[in-house]
Amino acid sequence: MAVKADVLLRGASYVVTMANGPYRRVTEDNAGIIERGAIAWREGRIVWVGPEPDSHVVRAREEVNVGGRLVTPGFVDSHTHLVFAGERFWELWMKLEGKSYLEILEAGGGIYYTVRKTREASVEELAEAAVNRLYTMRRYGAGLVEAKTGYGLLPEHEEKILLAARMAEKRVRGVELVHTVLAHVVPEEYAGRREEYIELFSNEIIPMAARLGARFVDVFCDKGAFTVEETRRIIEAGLRNGLKPRLHSDELANIGCHKLAFEYEIYSLDHLEHLPPAAARELGRTRTVATLLPTSMLSVFSEKKPPVDDLRRGGAIIGVATDFNPNNMTPSMKHAFELAVYLYKLTPLEALAATTVNAAYSLDARGYGTISEGAPARLVVWDFSHYKRLAYEWGVDNIYAVY
Repeated sequence: MAVKADVLLRGASYVVTMANGPYRRVTEDNAGIIERGAIAWREGRIVWVGPEPDSHVVRAREEVNVGGRLVTPGFVDSHTHLVFAGERFWELWMKLEGKSYLEILEAGGGIYYTVRKTREASVEELAEAAVNRLYTMRRYGAGLVEAKTGYGLLPEHEEKILLAARMAEKRVRGVELVHTVLAHVVPEEYAGRREEYIELFSNEIIPMAARLGARFVDVFCDKGAFTVEETRRIIEAGLRNGLKPRLHSDELANIGCHKLAFEYEIYSLDHLEHLPPAAARELGRTRTVATLLPTSMLSVFSEKKPPVDDLRRGGAIIGVATDFNPNNMTPSMKHAFELAVYLYKLTPLEALAATTVNAAYSLDARGYGTISEGAPARLVVWDFSHYKRLAYEWGVDNIYAVY
C-alpha cells in the first residue's frame, strides 16, 4: 500500500538525514546520506524518506522537484536571547576604540541598558521585534529556536518577555520556540542584596516561568555573574519546578561551572572558551552538549577559543548556536554553521550535526534536526548538489528554499 502524503519532495542529489544522531563522532558512514533521495510529509510530519521512489511507493497531493540540489535538516538554534528592546550598535564603535566592558557600562551601555529598554517596552512591541527576528532566522534555515528571558530580571518583566515570545511564535509559521528562563545577572535594584535576588528568582520567577511554558532554566555561571554555589541553588529550584538545566559556562573565566555537568544532568554548557582541556575530554562521559558560539566570540573580539580538539578526543556531543543578542546581532544559523568550520575546524558534517540534531538534543527535542519518519518536516534545500560543498562557498545566500 502506498504511503499517503501531502507533499513529496523529490529530485535531490543527496539527502543528508542526520538520522543516527545525536553524534559524538559523525562521518560520511553514519550521517545517513541518501543519494538521489526523496522525502514525503503529511500534516507537517515526515512519513517517508528514502531513494527516489516509484509512483506506487508514495501517493502525494503535491510534488516538488528540487532539481538535483542537496537537502539537509533544518537548523536548530539552541541559544538565543530572542526578546529584547534597545539595540546597542554604538557599542561596536566603543569596542573598536579599545573601551572595556566596564567602561561601556559606565557610559550607560551594556546589559543594563538593554534591561532598561526592555522594561520600558510593551509586550506588543517586544513581540513585534521578535516576529521580525524569527522571519530572518527562518529565512536562513532555522526551524526550532530556543528563546531565553534574562533582560527583564524582575518577575513582572521576565513574565512580559515570556508572553512576548509566545505571541511571536503564534505569528510565524514554520518556526517553533523552546522557552528558557535565564538567571542573567543581579539587577541594579538588588546591588548588595544578592541573597534576596536569588531567593526571588528561585521562588517567584522560576515558578512563574514554568507556568508559562518554560522548559529550561539557564544560569550565567561565570566571573562577575553567578558563582557555582549560587548556580547550584538556582538549578535545584528549577528542578523542583520541572525545569531542565543548561548553563552559560566558562566564557569569561574558569570558576568551575563545568563541574556541575558531572553533578547534574545538564543539557548544555554554552560558550566554553575557558573550559580546561582535561574537563573537555571528560565531558564525553555525560549527556551534556558542549555548545559553541562562534559569532559571539567574534562579537566581543575574543581570541580565546574553546578546546575543540579535546572535546572531540573525549567524545563530547558538540553543538553550535548563534547566541543572538543585542551585543551579537547575528540571527543566521547558516553564518554560525559556516564559522564553526572556519574558526573551529569542524568538518562540514560535524558542523551540520552540531547545528541540527546535536543542538536539538541539547533542547531535549527528539526528531528535530533530522530527516526521519515521524520527525517535523523542517528542511533546507541548498543551491548546489554535493554535501562536500557545504561551507565551501560561504558568506553568500546559497540556500535555495526552506521547508
